[in-house]
Amino acid sequence: MNLKQVTSVWFSPTGQSRQAVEMIRAEIPGSGAFVDLTDWNVNRPDYGFIENEAVIVGVPVYGGRVPDVAVKRLKKLHGKDTPAVLAVTYGNRDYEDALLELKDILTEQGFRPVAGAAVSVEHNIAHFAEGRPDEKDREKIREFGRKAAEILEKTYSSHEIGELKVKGNHPYRPYGTFSVKLKAGSDCTGCGICVKNCPVQAISRTDPKVTDETCCIGCMRCVSLCPNHSRSMGTLMKLAVRQKLKKVCAERKEPEFFYETGK
Repeated sequence: MNLKQVTSVWFSPTGQSRQAVEMIRAEIPGSGAFVDLTDWNVNRPDYGFIENEAVIVGVPVYGGRVPDVAVKRLKKLHGKDTPAVLAVTYGNRDYEDALLELKDILTEQGFRPVAGAAVSVEHNIAHFAEGRPDEKDREKIREFGRKAAEILEKTYSSHEIGELKVKGNHPYRPYGTFSVKLKAGSDCTGCGICVKNCPVQAISRTDPKVTDETCCIGCMRCVSLCPNHSRSMGTLMKLAVRQKLKKVCAERKEPEFFYETGK
């Protein structure tokens, strides 16, 4: 397939899904563009893609699912039998139904998934799998990108693309995550970086120390971006989360990859 353009798409509050997408993208030839679905945009446009383009789409896993806010933003993408390469990143627990859900969303939006990856990364709250993806992971991800590129190169028309079978179940597991309470410490300078970058605008514009807990999705973006490290979820809550996940997150989870097999 002679691709006119390969577009990288991500919802990536702490940058891990973006990193995975960019590693895959580096192995796929063709001119590129990107769509960042992370930031808040009340007037977010729709994006259209045609058959001789391709997209690489990456999202994090929250509670075994695609985050609800990411689902809504992914529906701004519209394909016309456009090939798609999928990636989900998860904090070394389990990605459960997330990759299947991402595949279903993009198929419904007119894309034809050709390959899917599930990659373990450092847990953004409990920090299990510290330093992941490591070099061993990165080489596997690059190899996945090369295999996806081979499929795209050998495919004359997207109508030749068969079903991509991935791990997951219908119906999906109930969506649910930890209820986290993020707060700013006394050293908060009110710089507004957290306000500007919150994906769901849960932080008060007039007082950045105030967070709407009913709106917050616990993505930890504000914590990762705070220049003074003044935002946190509290030591006791972090310890509670870590203890709850210790058994299921302790063992190293290797990346898993899936490819369509043609018609």
